[in-house]
Amino acid sequence: MKRRQNDLFKLPNSIFTAPLNATQLKVLAAFYSLRSRTIRNGKKFVKISQKSLKKMCGIKSTRTISDAANALCRLGYIERIDRYYDDYKRLGTFVYTIPVVSGRDFFFVSRRFFKYMLTSAQTRMYLFFCKCAESGSRWFWNSYNDICAALRLKRSAVIQTVKELCSIGLIKKRSVRKKDGSQSDNHYKVVTLKQPKIKIGQKKGRSRLAHSFFQLSKFVKPFYITIINQKAQIVKFICHYFFDSRGSPKIFSSLYSTHLYSNRKKKRKYLYLKYRCKLGRHIFWRNTHVCASTRRKSIHMGEVRPNQRTQLVRPPPRR
Repeated sequence: MKRRQNDLFKLPNSIFTAPLNATQLKVLAAFYSLRSRTIRNGKKFVKISQKSLKKMCGIKSTRTISDAANALCRLGYIERIDRYYDDYKRLGTFVYTIPVVSGRDFFFVSRRFFKYMLTSAQTRMYLFFCKCAESGSRWFWNSYNDICAALRLKRSAVIQTVKELCSIGLIKKRSVRKKDGSQSDNHYKVVTLKQPKIKIGQKKGRSRLAHSFFQLSKFVKPFYITIINQKAQIVKFICHYFFDSRGSPKIFSSLYSTHLYSNRKKKRKYLYLKYRCKLGRHIFWRNTHVCASTRRKSIHMGEVRPNQRTQLVRPPPRR
């Protein structure tokens, strides 16, 4: 079995000898499965609300989570339970100080078994099977009497829970017979839990808008690849049409303005058209209309045509 650090977490072997019931064992597994970025002096600090733990463990009441956490704190599996005030003087989320499991007295459990929403009895049985299983093959052979003695349960309850775990798919059961044909102890195997493959089209809760964006991305990717392959030609095209031929057109056909220009503005306009737009002598000024009431002039600037009287404006002398 390949052990992945992100999928597995450690649990101490002493949890089955401690006076813990099934609910407390399930809450303890939930605490030890949580990841933490703050680990100091062999302790990790976990910040989680009781509502999140209730949803994770499949327990109906937060009071049960609180009682289980207090019992684990008394037994030493949780060192401290703190709760601080926030900036608005309200009680914040609980912070639990959990000792890091070290040494050799521990066993590995997959974090993915919480997705199956097992009951407390099923969780206790599954954790015990993970403890008994070999590290390589994940097989073990414990009789019903051994399981009853370790978990302090009745034989009928053990048989029923084993059947439920086999039907869920967490445990594989194989019957073994001796050489004389008599029934021997059953062999069990803890199934390696893999990440389920969820198709995007069948994913629950996916909106139509997100699905349409996914369908659009199928066409965007080849378009992006085409752009990358034709990068040199695209850059040449952009340089020609946006940089080489950038600016005003070479010849103005007509441009009318009804504003009253002063001589200074006329000179600025002329110099802009001549030197910045590079129109040269293709500019002439002509008074086409004079309004007696407003004294406004409309100025016509255009292309010089043959057989047309023009009055060129000389550039201002350099100072």
